[in-house]
Amino acid sequence: MHHQDIIKAVDESIESLCSKFRSHPTLFFTENDLVCYFYSILQQKLSICKDRDGHEHFLIHTEYPTPFRCDMRNNRFEIKDDDRGRYQRGHYDIVVLNPDFIKEHSYKVIKAQNYELYKEAALSQIDRYKPIVLYGIEFMFRRDPLRFSRGENKKKAIEMFVAKIEQDVDKLLASKNFPKDKKGFMGQVKMLTFVKGTPEDICELLGKKLSDRNEIILCFGD
Repeated sequence: MHHQDIIKAVDESIESLCSKFRSHPTLFFTENDLVCYFYSILQQKLSICKDRDGHEHFLIHTEYPTPFRCDMRNNRFEIKDDDRGRYQRGHYDIVVLNPDFIKEHSYKVIKAQNYELYKEAALSQIDRYKPIVLYGIEFMFRRDPLRFSRGENKKKAIEMFVAKIEQDVDKLLASKNFPKDKKGFMGQVKMLTFVKGTPEDICELLGKKLSDRNEIILCFGD
């Protein structure tokens, strides 16, 4: 498949998932339900690709490791130096890999679980097939309504929820600009945020607070 055909398939699958959630939000109990449903939709649209050794690979994967170690404490995001004892690699909810990258590497490299091997074999040659990840997607699901009792700090609660969303957005944007000297690890990105049973005024407030983040798609369901 051509890159643009893959990206189109991802965008269409995002639209299908959001439409299903808006019309039937009770189909989904957990964030993982949403991820699995999306995976099943997109999987049917994408082809299988062979690596350099002739082994077959799906383009779509869940929980794919980040190409860096990072600090995500207290709803923040920051790439950190390779300090194995203190910082760990993160993960992406969904990635769609570049078939050009898959064709040039072995299974051990492509799955990205051996960090040192991945840096040496993949990241050092990123200019040959950038991006490695054509599309990266994060999910967030607020399954309990954002409601507030009398005297509760409504503003603070909303800001905390927004901070969690923006943390994942920052991770995606950092991935687009990684490595610093070459950039291009990740191409397209989206942060899919699903909110169920929340009053209209709070939904509007969330929309306003996140309106300047084009990477975020907000989906509201009754």
